[in-house]
Amino acid sequence: MELVVRGGLVEVGGAVVGAARMRWWDEADGTRLYLLTGSVEPAWQGKGIGRELLAWQEDRAREHAAADAGIGTPMFGGNPESERQLALLEAAGYRVAFTRVRMTMPLSAPTEVALPAGVELRPASAADPRAVFEANAEVFGGSSLGYIQDTFEEFEADVAEDFPEYALWTLAWDGDRLAGWVISGVDDTPWVGVRPDWRRRGFASALLRANHAGLWAYGVRTASLWTILENPTGSVALYESLGYRIADRQPRYRKPF
Repeated sequence: MELVVRGGLVEVGGAVVGAARMRWWDEADGTRLYLLTGSVEPAWQGKGIGRELLAWQEDRAREHAAADAGIGTPMFGGNPESERQLALLEAAGYRVAFTRVRMTMPLSAPTEVALPAGVELRPASAADPRAVFEANAEVFGGSSLGYIQDTFEEFEADVAEDFPEYALWTLAWDGDRLAGWVISGVDDTPWVGVRPDWRRRGFASALLRANHAGLWAYGVRTASLWTILENPTGSVALYESLGYRIADRQPRYRKPF
């Protein structure tokens, strides 16, 4: 059967049978990721349409990559949302590249936190996103686990929209240099970082406990954060030692061109 894709809708013989979408971006390690997503209407499943649609999407991604001589290493990506989609991707050669995990823990009344000598906590303000942006780029920029290096303008806009409560940020300074940071909102903590020269001193644990105290004072009773299960820094073990437990897993599937 011949597939026709118009404006994201998939047609067979003039009938709409599903939807398809392709997005792409460049990651910090030089990967050009083509994320291929789609669905087939239940009445049309089991007829091989999903397999043909995925092959069609891969061909379009190859054409796009071939027309852009400046890209890094191209990869196909897929985020299955059902067992059927998972079976389709695995049959096409996709494998888990890494797994995003959401970890949560119930908060309790805070106790005193001792930071390593040489750093101090200072209240965060609208003047601090630049320092956080540069610190994130230094610490996470070499990651091969899906990290995307935004521009500062993109980062600043995201922070202003999603994490505007500076009272929930925990910033520790070594003089004028940001040494460790936990950026939180009411519902989520997207960034926890410590510069390499401050690691192996219990610094990250102390920062998180200080952040939990700020969350508690703000009225938050459950802490939530995302990390990568395969993170070589051992972030999952660190968070588990503080009482976090994995609440959700999102494996990310990829396949080389």
